[in-house]
Amino acid sequence: MNSSQPKTRPADSSAATIAGSVAESSGRPVPLDDTCAVRDAIIDRYGLTELLDAEGGPFIRLRLKFPPHNEAGYMRIWQSPPGCVIDRLYHIYVGGNGNDINLMYAMTRADSPVPHFFLHYNVNPPDIWSYHIDLPGKVDGVMYPDYWEQAFSPLSAITEDKKFKAIPTRRIQSDRRQYLSTWGFYGKEIDEAEYRLIRDEVIPVYLQHFFDLVDSFSYTTVDRDYLIERGRKQMDILLKREMDLKGWGRLESLFGREAGDVLRYECRREHHPL
Repeated sequence: MNSSQPKTRPADSSAATIAGSVAESSGRPVPLDDTCAVRDAIIDRYGLTELLDAEGGPFIRLRLKFPPHNEAGYMRIWQSPPGCVIDRLYHIYVGGNGNDINLMYAMTRADSPVPHFFLHYNVNPPDIWSYHIDLPGKVDGVMYPDYWEQAFSPLSAITEDKKFKAIPTRRIQSDRRQYLSTWGFYGKEIDEAEYRLIRDEVIPVYLQHFFDLVDSFSYTTVDRDYLIERGRKQMDILLKREMDLKGWGRLESLFGREAGDVLRYECRREHHPL
């Protein structure tokens, strides 16, 4: 089912052009298109190659558990070249019946201090929008506050802008929030106008900051063993089924428990030996 046949993609856009290229299209936003714009910018910048199934399609095809088992989503996975700070990138998509659900994660190496890049863009019928953008940190903020200052302070200006401070604060469940960052933007069951605002004005800033971190960030106060141990524990917790029973439960109600297990395994699986 999961043979790996690398596929290269042509070089394309930078973070600065993402908002413009997406915003130019008139009409209702398309979360899948918006996700692909960000995803492909990362893929093209760092020369990631896609892993394909035996038929040359998405690495994992999601088929409904009810007959006739139609295909209604996928997990696409890209692997980085040797020496890249990014280990892998994956995009989980579920569509159909007015749903457009996207989870796109660029996972940095376990031995790198560079935060991961998390992006969710969703719309559910009739017109319910959601988003989440975050860069989960790799080092404890209490013991090493200078790490958070160096890695995240460039994002403080936009989070403190009156335009964005006016957005209602929505709470991510507490047992997950402590493993993310306080610089994240999270909107659940919001209107299209807020979705567009985040897509057009916040996401390009976060994407460019991620590029800057991947290209030049270093932090040597902690050693490699610390990063690996903490990073793996962090991912074990964030990707545990019990950490998001509602989200995984909805997915498994469509595709079955086995599909959920396979997706969580692939989300967690590191592609480069350390």
